[in-house]
Amino acid sequence: MMQVEQGWTGVVLAGGRSSRMGRDKAMIPWEGRTLLGHALALLDPHVDELLVIGDPTKYAQVQAHVVPDAIPGAGPLGGVITAMRHATHDRLLVLACDMPRVPDRLWKQLRSGLAHPISAFVPVCDGRVQPLAAAYHRRCLPVFEALVECSELKMVHALEQVGATFTQLCPGEDAWPNDMFRNINTPSDL
Repeated sequence: MMQVEQGWTGVVLAGGRSSRMGRDKAMIPWEGRTLLGHALALLDPHVDELLVIGDPTKYAQVQAHVVPDAIPGAGPLGGVITAMRHATHDRLLVLACDMPRVPDRLWKQLRSGLAHPISAFVPVCDGRVQPLAAAYHRRCLPVFEALVECSELKMVHALEQVGATFTQLCPGEDAWPNDMFRNINTPSDL
């Protein structure tokens, strides 16, 4: 009899330097709440636990467990590793704090796509991979850690190494919102 995995952890990556924005993106007000608040609200209905990977002193007021990035300078891959080390559950939905338009429908599809033995289920549109709005299983952790030890920090390479499953989801097609993968990186993006 196959064992059924229980529970999901939602992870918001908020540890970036925000160099193009010139200030902490996570705390920027956008449509009535901070970008971090939007990210948490997007994930909350789909998970049993929320983690924020970032500076606990900056984000102490949020309604989630805030964990400092265990591997500063390792980019999103380091943030995902940190989340996998601290998550209560083996299955994670990961979202960058600067992607406020990811629809509920995507999270539902990602959850259903991360079935055993899939290690990562990731949207892609015509070759453009979206690793920061994706589903991961903790079984990726040893491979991801080994890549960081070798200073290989590219998410796409990490996904290839774990044999990720990619699902073609293109903004504007099949009733997907045009801006679902829109990043807010600079003041002009606001």
